[in-house]
Amino acid sequence: MKISNNWKKFASLFIIFGPVQYVIFTAVAMIFYAGGTMVNPLSLGYDFWNNFFSDLGRVTALSGASNVISFTIFTITALILSSSIIPFAFALPTFFENDEKQYLIARIGSLISLISIFFLIATILTPWDVFSTSHLMFANLFNITGAIGVIFFAVAVLYNKNYPNFYAFIYGVLLIIGIIYTVVLIVLPKSITPEGLTIQASLQKISQYSFLFCFLIQGYGAWKYQKN
Repeated sequence: MKISNNWKKFASLFIIFGPVQYVIFTAVAMIFYAGGTMVNPLSLGYDFWNNFFSDLGRVTALSGASNVISFTIFTITALILSSSIIPFAFALPTFFENDEKQYLIARIGSLISLISIFFLIATILTPWDVFSTSHLMFANLFNITGAIGVIFFAVAVLYNKNYPNFYAFIYGVLLIIGIIYTVVLIVLPKSITPEGLTIQASLQKISQYSFLFCFLIQGYGAWKYQKN
């Protein structure tokens, strides 16, 4: 039992570590980004409101210069982030073992989340300047499966009397932000304008940081739940 509990505590702490290190090291990768945006290849460095996270993972920057340093940092930190979610996806259903229905819902959410992580890793390993079609396909599959997994986790938490509903609310906020981001991408014209790029890149930052903040909070909640 002690080994099992220690493993679950590790999973809770690892999901906190993953987003924190990602925020830090993507900021470092931004410093080394070799420049350029989709509408202005001559822009210097990383423009926070006009570059995407995927730009950090390009082998060649939009300026045409080698982006190997930023690419390496981004790829490693993104893979660590992806890996940090895997133990948590296995651990979370164990908090609902006392209720067969809640446990089943959480298990389904866990399975879908693991599938979404596979798509996230595939997105990271297919830089969009080299594998543009595959990169976008895997990114969209990650967003879709990730949203479905979040729904199942939120339902399991919501109907558990011992697990604070606050954490279901956090899942719900993440889901709403993800839906808004997806709708905006669909509504915006396909051709990229300076204004459209700013909207898309800004919304991606909001969506991505919301995702990180959500799972950081979920990790803390799971760790606190085990302590109590």
